[in-house]
Amino acid sequence: MAAIQLLVVEDDFLAAENICEQIKKIGFEVTAVVDNGKEAIQQVIKNQPDLAIMDIRIKGEMDGIETAAQLASNYDIPIIYLTDQSDKETYERAKDTHPHAFLSKPVTALALQRSIELAIIHVFKEQKEKGDELLKGGKVFHKHFMLKEGNSLYSIKLEDIEWLKADGSYCELKTKESKWTISRSMGTVLENLQQTTFCKNNIIRISRSVSVNIKKVESISGNKVLVAGEEFTFGDTYRDLLFEHIQTV
Repeated sequence: MAAIQLLVVEDDFLAAENICEQIKKIGFEVTAVVDNGKEAIQQVIKNQPDLAIMDIRIKGEMDGIETAAQLASNYDIPIIYLTDQSDKETYERAKDTHPHAFLSKPVTALALQRSIELAIIHVFKEQKEKGDELLKGGKVFHKHFMLKEGNSLYSIKLEDIEWLKADGSYCELKTKESKWTISRSMGTVLENLQQTTFCKNNIIRISRSVSVNIKKVESISGNKVLVAGEEFTFGDTYRDLLFEHIQTV
């Protein structure tokens, strides 16, 4: 399981320190803290964070709104604005960049967690399901597969997925560290995952009830495939697909 990774763009040292503390409290990670737009763009290219928390007033030639506009259009990264400004002109400028949430200073852990969840739900707003139900069923978000259990939001790196197994109308998802039961069918979860290039190329169905990450395949013998220490039987229908993908790894 991997934590959601956030870039913090804030030029006030004490405010940045508080934000980082609140981020860690809710189990997320900070990829970097920068105080200007130029470095923010460089950090997005370097670390590919899942979200950016952007103060509107920052150092440098670009303010937070101009920086956010560039990040959103060129790197497709969700933005959460951080501000203590309430004037209408600033709000309208910020709104035009289509942020996913606004956070007021000082930031609390609860407000931060809710804003992040809201940002994720906004990313999926084209879906018919309500946000909470969608997250309970799992959804791809940037580099992660997001799941919500109770009041907790979990993030699974796509590359860490080992296999999926059908369990009636539910699906089991296995990583090295954890096993998850998802309230959706394996077919639905697989279709969701394969919207990403990584999963489309690497997570494939090998039978009606099992899909595997071919990068985790350790050996194949007869109609048996060993994936991260677990053996599965693959059907004749899926043999050609399996070997086709294995050859490209």
